[in-house]
Amino acid sequence: MSAEGLDALRARVAAAAAFARRLRRLPAAAFAAEAAQIAREAGYDVAEEDLRAAAADGARAWTMRWLT
Repeated sequence: MSAEGLDALRARVAAAAAFARRLRRLPAAAFAAEAAQIAREAGYDVAEEDLRAAAADGARAWTMRWLT
């Protein structure tokens, strides 16, 4: 995965309500696979493992914000 790919995917989903709706409806277990599919369709180098790691990093950062 490239950081640029993940950033590009974030921007694409933020700019396209259809992608955001598509992902919002999913159970957590299916999110990474669907987001990786969107990335592949757009030509971005992002794998399911990368998305799971990014989600875990985000959750950890959010938690730490409230603990410190």
